[in-house]
Amino acid sequence: MTTPVLLPTEFDVPLLNPSAAGLYGVTSWTEETGPPRWLTDGVRIKPWNYPGELSSGLWTDPWCPDDLSSGEEPGLKTGERPDILDSFDPLTVWAYDSTQCGDLSEQSRNEARLRAQQVLRLEEQTVVEREFAARLLLDAGAPTVKTDLIGAVGELELAFAATNTVGYIHASAKWAAVAARFNLLNRSGAGMKTPLGHRWVFGYATGLGETLVASSQPFGWRDSVQLRESVEPQTNTFVAIAERSVVIGLEHVLGAVTVTP
Repeated sequence: MTTPVLLPTEFDVPLLNPSAAGLYGVTSWTEETGPPRWLTDGVRIKPWNYPGELSSGLWTDPWCPDDLSSGEEPGLKTGERPDILDSFDPLTVWAYDSTQCGDLSEQSRNEARLRAQQVLRLEEQTVVEREFAARLLLDAGAPTVKTDLIGAVGELELAFAATNTVGYIHASAKWAAVAARFNLLNRSGAGMKTPLGHRWVFGYATGLGETLVASSQPFGWRDSVQLRESVEPQTNTFVAIAERSVVIGLEHVLGAVTVTP
């Protein structure tokens, strides 16, 4: 008598939601409903708020000079308009899944579709953060070096103070616990802020490492998730690909600090 082979009971785990922390949670999004105009050449953001130090000053000449015939010209109120940052390039993030063992049933196809969409849902921000981190570091220039997180946050808050604005500090997720340990993390609604009210952007599983970057408000544009599918006749395989195009940019990067104990 042949012993029956019993298959294990399968269990579908619940689909997880993406983390609310990180770059996506602080980005001011524009959801595209038509063909994205920025898909070819990206987005170029015009500066209105930063930097202002070359366009402002203090008048020091006397209002009523004693000798108007001295020939000396009074001080001039003049300045420079800041340069516009290079355009921010669009990114297309994708996720793949396929059926197994030549199973082309509708149930198997739906599983492939769902898994591709869920993988994109969870991985999209991580991929975009990695690319955006590289752009932040490029625009920030050579970072200042501090020996601890307290000094790093103080340096970036000083940079914000010089502009009289409140902004964002981008950092690897590993710094959140350290910031909490030294009272540098204050919860405000769903967000976390520094002692002077700048919003922490903890995420960046890769890309920033030991470096913190201060920036203005991130702005983003994205289209809806597109699901593309096909059948490969040679292998009798159904393939599903979920993808979305995204571009994130900002007006100004104030600076960066690397923590080196």
